[in-house]
Amino acid sequence: MPTAYAPVRVLVAGAGAFGTEHLDRLAGRSDAKVVGVADTDPAALERIRSRHGVVNCLTDPSRLIDSVEADAIIIATSATSHVEICVRALGRNLCALLEKPVAPSAAAAAPLLASARSSGGFVLPGHVLRFSQDHVRLVEIVRSGRIGEVIYANSRRYRDDSHAVRYADIDPVLMTLIHDIDLAQWVTGSDFRSVLARRSGGTGGRSMTAVCATTTTGAPCDLRTAWTFVDGDLPPDHLEVVGDRGSVVLIVGQALHVYAEGRRTDYAPAAADDPLRNEQDHFLACVRDRSRARALDLPQALAGLKLADAAIESLRLNREVILSA
Repeated sequence: MPTAYAPVRVLVAGAGAFGTEHLDRLAGRSDAKVVGVADTDPAALERIRSRHGVVNCLTDPSRLIDSVEADAIIIATSATSHVEICVRALGRNLCALLEKPVAPSAAAAAPLLASARSSGGFVLPGHVLRFSQDHVRLVEIVRSGRIGEVIYANSRRYRDDSHAVRYADIDPVLMTLIHDIDLAQWVTGSDFRSVLARRSGGTGGRSMTAVCATTTTGAPCDLRTAWTFVDGDLPPDHLEVVGDRGSVVLIVGQALHVYAEGRRTDYAPAAADDPLRNEQDHFLACVRDRSRARALDLPQALAGLKLADAAIESLRLNREVILSA
């Protein structure tokens, strides 16, 4: 474990778009040092070596984990490789920031739970919106009781149709709606008992996916994503939580509205917020102090993944799916 003053030695697995986002932020930190990067693409590694001066750049993440001394790893590879890489890292007692989805399915994630229980490290699932100041404020308002007991939630997350090409190997439920599933868990403080999913407007990713999930407390949550828009201006991401005494609405990047006690209260969006930087702050603080409470844990991420699995099953069967206890 690093001391309070020594930089945390970090490995990064995955030098694609999101791995590069992590690396760019890590480069400006004094409390962390990137000691190695892995990616299957030698050209991507050469770019990282040139841009960041990282000496240990390998095409095999397992080799990197085994050969480079480190305290932590950020795993930003494809979802199909998450479990294998993370289990290897936990076996070396590394702490892992594991990007979403943590695994291709809840069943595939079983080795993660077993490895985490026996490791000196831990897993922080990379649900970055948990570190967005505006989303944190919304949840704080809900938790305060200003809008009463949560009885309903809905969200939308629309993206341009290039997503259907860039992410052809992953369902929109796992790529985009996984954020909204986690938000629904977070704001309701509940797991789910059933889900009904519908898809229309096209084949594969270039379509509209609508999921109605019911929490174990009985609150319906309508979650929507569409990868059908032409690149350019898109409707902003939107999250609404209704209580039995009011509601709160977040229009991402624009405003937060609270309807409670007979009036509307408006909040401006947080200035210069960087949720990914905030996520790194939290992760590195937890690496330095293992007793620190983490924003979310692996069982919470797996509960969301279980709902995502059920939503995909609902699409296949064209009916409601009941989640097992």
